[in-house]
Amino acid sequence: MTRAWHAHPRRAARGALAVEAAFVLPVVIAGAMMFMELANIGLTIDMGNTALERALQGFRPQGAGGIDDAGMAARIRQRMAAASHGYLTESNISNVSVERFSSLDAMGKGGDDDSAQDAAAGTSPVPVWRVTVDIRKNFVTPIPRLLVQENAMFRYRYQQLLGYLPGEES
Repeated sequence: MTRAWHAHPRRAARGALAVEAAFVLPVVIAGAMMFMELANIGLTIDMGNTALERALQGFRPQGAGGIDDAGMAARIRQRMAAASHGYLTESNISNVSVERFSSLDAMGKGGDDDSAQDAAAGTSPVPVWRVTVDIRKNFVTPIPRLLVQENAMFRYRYQQLLGYLPGEES
């Protein structure tokens, strides 16, 4: 038996190479999948941020007085899906919440109790909206689904403020 092994050293070398490849190849494939997931996460974060900025730009020309709070969350969801070039769908945008504050000071204090101070100072408060958007997107490779038992989805939360600077008094 040992004589047959010495008689064919090429065959033994090919067998050792096959065994080494069987151990290394799954590690290389898993590494490539991890890089694909990182690229997917980065693209999702960047695309969602750009889509939210574009969605909020549609409210800016209307001015603070022209923004209707009713249905604002639904319009933001639709505009984000349209601005993401099909990368994010409305089903990926899981939650959109819009909070209206009478001013930046009121937002910082957690309430709208600055109206009396603004009236005493002779200024009208400039409203501010805090927009919070949660997205969920499936992973592109099966590795996260194998490692996590539950809902293996990528989640990210965006928060932006929509406000206006007070105009100069003439």
